Amino acid sequence: MGERNIPGPKAGEGPEAVYRLSVPKLILRYPDGLFGAALLLLRLSYALIASPALARAWSVPTVTVPIGLAAAGIALALVLGFGARAAALLLAVALAAGAAGARDDLVWILAACAGGALALVLLGPGAWSIDAHFYGRRVIRLEPRSPERGGQG
Repeated sequence: MGERNIPGPKAGEGPEAVYRLSVPKLILRYPDGLFGAALLLLRLSYALIASPALARAWSVPTVTVPIGLAAAGIALALVLGFGARAAALLLAVALAAGAAGARDDLVWILAACAGGALALVLLGPGAWSIDAHFYGRRVIRLEPRSPERGGQG
């Protein structure tokens, strides 16, 4: 009998072969289309949340200007998508700090916003961002090797 084409690791292969077969190859670093539009909308939404969240977390009047500048920097980074993961992480920390000092239902709202900001950290900024332009998709051209570059004949 011939070998059947059954997916799974062959005899003698390690756990990385099982992992490679079980993980789908649908993960894109900077998704576009509807997923990219959703990430853009998520970035814009959290840019709007940045200023009130930081003002809520630190309501001391002597640090109003630095907090306002930090909120503006985070909002600008989220809108442009430049360092968006770091900005979303800073925003998530600020939202969690605001939730720690909040009362009543505001705790749950701030905690939910912190979770959304963490989701943005994990997902990344999407294709319509400066990060995607600098670090995103690259074109890799595979050309036959010439003999002087170590190719076969």
